Amino acid sequence: MKKILSFWSLLLAFVLTNAAAVAQTVPPVLNAPPVAAPPAVPALPNDKTPGELLGRRYDVELQSGTSFSGVLRAANAEELEFETTDLGVVKVPRANVKRLAMLTGKHNYFDIGNGNRIFFAPTGRGLRQGEGSLQVVSLFLVGANYGVNQYISVGGYVSLIPGFGINQLLVLTPKITLPVSERFGVGAGVLYLRIPTFGFSSNRRQSFGAGILYGTATYGSADNNFTAGLGYGFFEQEIGSEPVFQFGGQTRVSRRLSLLSENYLINEAGMGGLYGVKINWPRTSFGVAAAYTLNFSAANDVGSGTGIIPVYYDFTYRFGKTGR
Repeated sequence: MKKILSFWSLLLAFVLTNAAAVAQTVPPVLNAPPVAAPPAVPALPNDKTPGELLGRRYDVELQSGTSFSGVLRAANAEELEFETTDLGVVKVPRANVKRLAMLTGKHNYFDIGNGNRIFFAPTGRGLRQGEGSLQVVSLFLVGANYGVNQYISVGGYVSLIPGFGINQLLVLTPKITLPVSERFGVGAGVLYLRIPTFGFSSNRRQSFGAGILYGTATYGSADNNFTAGLGYGFFEQEIGSEPVFQFGGQTRVSRRLSLLSENYLINEAGMGGLYGVKINWPRTSFGVAAAYTLNFSAANDVGSGTGIIPVYYDFTYRFGKTGR
């Protein structure tokens, strides 16, 4: 049973990873002639804006479709004030703002999420409260994840394989995270799979349960980070005795492109994983990766090899909260 569970742990990792893949300018606000006016809504203190960070650069899209970027200099409950390179000071009523996205780093990179996953593997960073994503993985696996608060996120995926009706693969991905500091976070959760038998079970079973219980830690920002963790695979009521070690990370090499790698190490069976790229936009991303496997023992039943052919791809749309 020990070897069977080890095999299922490795198989689970690869099932998850292989199955799971754009102005106009705004005119400056002119100061009106001095007239008596009702008391203004008092500005919030500079360190207590309603969710935005003063001194940071933002991409701003208005309800009219106009967009610009500028450094946020003041904010209150009714209005945002930006300093722009071409237009000078621009004041915008909050009601006119359709989208506000913080630009990060010296290159003014737009926000690409909070780094809660590599490709499919979880990190020690969680989704922000109110941040969510819709994802299609390798065409037939679709799902969603949502940040309930800064500590808890929930999510799930379901396969859409033609010909099998409602008897599909189901994946649940609840996770708890603790942001120890701005650059370091830890998390724990479970990847649970309801795996259908697709009619091949000799005892007429419709499905069986498997998954991984894991803990993980991540150092770095959402753009550049490294993750390490371990988990124990389970199959039905049995928990494997050999841990699955996970490590990997990502680095953002340009405004649009990130390089990623996620790897799984099992003591008796070997190791494998994914390596590839993600192409980023403010609300969406497209990831593509190839896979590799390495055997540590010739007696293993799992094959080994490397590949450059993409076997994993995903399309992700982020909704809800953006910015750090």
